[in-house]
Amino acid sequence: MKSNIKIEEVGDINSDYPYLEVFYGGDSAPFLEVSINNMKLSFRIYSSEKDIVLNPEDWEYIHKVAEEFLIRALKNEDDYLNWQG
Repeated sequence: MKSNIKIEEVGDINSDYPYLEVFYGGDSAPFLEVSINNMKLSFRIYSSEKDIVLNPEDWEYIHKVAEEFLIRALKNEDDYLNWQG
C-alpha cells in the first residue's frame, strides 16, 4: 500500500534538536510537527482548512520514523556535547 505521508527533517540553529515536518499527499504545508521535548517525542498538530484522514498504516509509519529520529537525534546531540568536552 502506497503511503500518502511525506516526512522531512528540519534543522534549526536555535534548537538543540532538529524536528520533523509531516505532510499529507502533495500538500506544501505540514499538518504535523514531531519535535523533541525533555528527551521525548512531542507531536504538534497544525490546524488545516481540510480534513486529514490517516489510516493505521500511516500512523504506524509516522511513529516508526519518529522513534528512529528520536534515537538518532539524541545520539547526535550527545556525541556533539562529548566532542566539545
